Amino acid sequence: MKRTLSLGIVALAAAVLGWGCGGGSGEPAAEEAAPPEEAAPEPAPRVEAAHIDAALANGALFLDVRTDEELAEHGTIDGFVHIPIDELEARIGELPAGVPILTA
Repeated sequence: MKRTLSLGIVALAAAVLGWGCGGGSGEPAAEEAAPPEEAAPEPAPRVEAAHIDAALANGALFLDVRTDEELAEHGTIDGFVHIPIDELEARIGELPAGVPILTA
């Protein structure tokens, strides 16, 4: 079975808009300038299954985002970091910055 894994981490972005308060003068509220939108990040390069060992040998971290049930059913490999996908946003600070991350 051939698998491909994403190199990188899910990038999360949100636009924030603010509106001023009218102050009760009967005038419409002034709209504040919205922050400039950032360009969407480039998609992370893909790593073929045959190249996973080389990526890990070059310092990449393997992030296993499967659920606890999936992990119990299929197992994992020592050294892989497990953060279930539904916890990733809250636990993103646990991952090292500047290190390529392979996900599964």
